[in-house]
Amino acid sequence: MNLNRNLGFKEATALGIGAMVGAGIFVLSGVAAGKAGPAVIISFILAAILEILLGLCYAELASKYPKAGGSYEYVRETMGPLIGTLIGWAYWGAWLAASSFVSKGFGSYLNLLTGAPPTLSAIILLLILGIINVLGVKFSGVIQVAIVIVEIALLLSFFALGWSHVDSTLYTPFAPNGIKGILSAALVGFLSMVGWDGIVAAGEEIKDPKRTIPLAIFSSIGIVLLLYLGMLYISTGVVSWKELGASPVPVALSSKQFLGDFGPALVNIVIVITLPATANAFILSISRTAFAMGRNRLLPEKVAFIHPRFQTPIWAIALGVGIQILFTLFSSINIAVSATGFLYLITFIFTMIAFFISRRKASMMEIKEHFQAPFYPLTPILALGICIALLIPIGSSGLITGTIWLLIGIALYFIRYNAIKQPKQLSKITNWNTKKL
Repeated sequence: MNLNRNLGFKEATALGIGAMVGAGIFVLSGVAAGKAGPAVIISFILAAILEILLGLCYAELASKYPKAGGSYEYVRETMGPLIGTLIGWAYWGAWLAASSFVSKGFGSYLNLLTGAPPTLSAIILLLILGIINVLGVKFSGVIQVAIVIVEIALLLSFFALGWSHVDSTLYTPFAPNGIKGILSAALVGFLSMVGWDGIVAAGEEIKDPKRTIPLAIFSSIGIVLLLYLGMLYISTGVVSWKELGASPVPVALSSKQFLGDFGPALVNIVIVITLPATANAFILSISRTAFAMGRNRLLPEKVAFIHPRFQTPIWAIALGVGIQILFTLFSSINIAVSATGFLYLITFIFTMIAFFISRRKASMMEIKEHFQAPFYPLTPILALGICIALLIPIGSSGLITGTIWLLIGIALYFIRYNAIKQPKQLSKITNWNTKKL
């Protein structure tokens, strides 16, 4: 049960950009500005450095294990099925939790533009994207590229229109809350820029993965960083950082300064166009992780079924979309954000441990055959240390929700393990009795 390699560099990069440029650039950018002031630009550069450190390590693992599932496959290969299942479950949960506030965000902004019912709009979006993913990853990839091109063009228009309205006096004081504010905003920046790992989750469907995956990861991080820096530079240059931090719609607020009443409407249009790309990337990553776990019989084997005509894991997609709809209907956005942060960081931490194990087990010849993360062991040590430090400000709600999710994953593992083990034991007994006769 293997997937076809239909995604090239453009599609893989668009997948990463689409996952990274979502609600974060329009909402979390204001939260970060409220913590760091105009120095929020430094915060996002620091966040991007961490993303790149992680991306270098992920690129090496992806070139060595170019399979669907991303972190789940890397941890399972190096640390065994129990830890692999736990991390696959954490990774799956992070994407599912994040998807709930993305689809809800789409519904809310579409409601502002058209008056359409927000929850119904969110569900319809997920169903349409699910159908597109069933029809084929290449078709889905073409749509992703198209949406991302429109998205980037609209954001560049925002920068061009706002540039001449920047008031340099608003950049003073540059760092009103000092180093503490800059580091606090860096955590927000990190959480708003994750999503590039969706590229490695789809590694089994990417052409020439040893070359394409690293290039797609670094291209998507670089492009998204420039988009964030442009947005932050314009926003903090036309509106006070305190106002941005207090506003639930900071980009709409800043656009109003140079586009008048049309500004918020334009931002709403951009968001409605942008969020389907984010949701599409989430569906692809969620379904491929489920597919990988089904292939290893840690979810029902039916989840790993590949449709003979479309060559897509239709039941994994259906399962992912179904759970996303439930999360959209019943989850709280605040809890979802906290749980996403906790589960994401747990996934990154164990993937870095898997990276060290992979390097220790590999011979020099094996290492040279794949992409190599530079400056070993400094690169993975820095990435691991920063991820552990970022667990501190997660908060009790994220910790409790994430822990409950992990406990469900452990229970699932032992249920599936016993289900797999019993047929093997029966087979051994039958063979022994046959030989005896």
